[in-house]
Amino acid sequence: MLHRINAEGTIDPDSEMHYRFHHKIDPAIYPQVHDFYELTLVTSGCMCITVNGQPQELSAGTLMLIRPGDVHARQAMGECHHINVAFPAWVVTGMFQYLEEPGMLARILEGDRPPTLLLTAGNRLLLQTQLETLNLLPVSQPRAVCTALRRLMLDVMLEYILPTLSGPQAMACPDWFRLLLEQLDSPECFSWNLSDLERFSGRTREHLCRSFQKYLGVSPIACLSAKRLNYAANLLLHSDQKVIDVAYAAGFQSLSRFYHLFKREFGVSPMQYRRGEKPVQPASNSRKYRP
Repeated sequence: MLHRINAEGTIDPDSEMHYRFHHKIDPAIYPQVHDFYELTLVTSGCMCITVNGQPQELSAGTLMLIRPGDVHARQAMGECHHINVAFPAWVVTGMFQYLEEPGMLARILEGDRPPTLLLTAGNRLLLQTQLETLNLLPVSQPRAVCTALRRLMLDVMLEYILPTLSGPQAMACPDWFRLLLEQLDSPECFSWNLSDLERFSGRTREHLCRSFQKYLGVSPIACLSAKRLNYAANLLLHSDQKVIDVAYAAGFQSLSRFYHLFKREFGVSPMQYRRGEKPVQPASNSRKYRP
């Protein structure tokens, strides 16, 4: 029997959102479909969720955005703890209007599978802590709860959901690869080489190269170089660090190599870029990947 659930009667009209911490899954309430969005974070254990007839295993750290109209059923695979946050469809529509990204909302709604990603251990702990902090909000002040929830959902959309829909990374890829890409967003990893990628991912060099080409259209080294250059460009614009310090902070071991790659990418030297000078000729735009 399909359970149909509406925002009216489920979501508090004052706080405009609803959240719950689950230590078990009640199979009697599934399958279900509702007219609101529901964000699920698996904090420990594992569950099997079937959405629109497609089963998927969600391990600890997996974040899924269930959309209005998604027919879904959950089944615990042993002990499973998860957090659900529900919010009306109009809240999400207003959020994307505020972000001036209506096309992104359309991408969220299209397709058979809802947006799903595996968080790094650090991001999982951070998001879990943010969600658990909701329990400290004053229940007598629903507008304060509403403000905190909206701010949190905006952060989740910008930090986690939208990046999964942008560029080549929107292509469905395995969890281990998503986890590796998220790890590579940390500046501490910008100095990694292929051996470091092998060690972290547990995949062979050949497997890594094939996967980067398949999902991003570039080699692993080109992906790392793009992240380093993007980070360096931001440091040049938004910090007072010396160019040599920027180069090393971005993971470059050679200053001359940094100058060469930076000028090839941006068409000007790092100092010229900092001063806002434009390239005499357009820089090469051959690199497919954008971090």
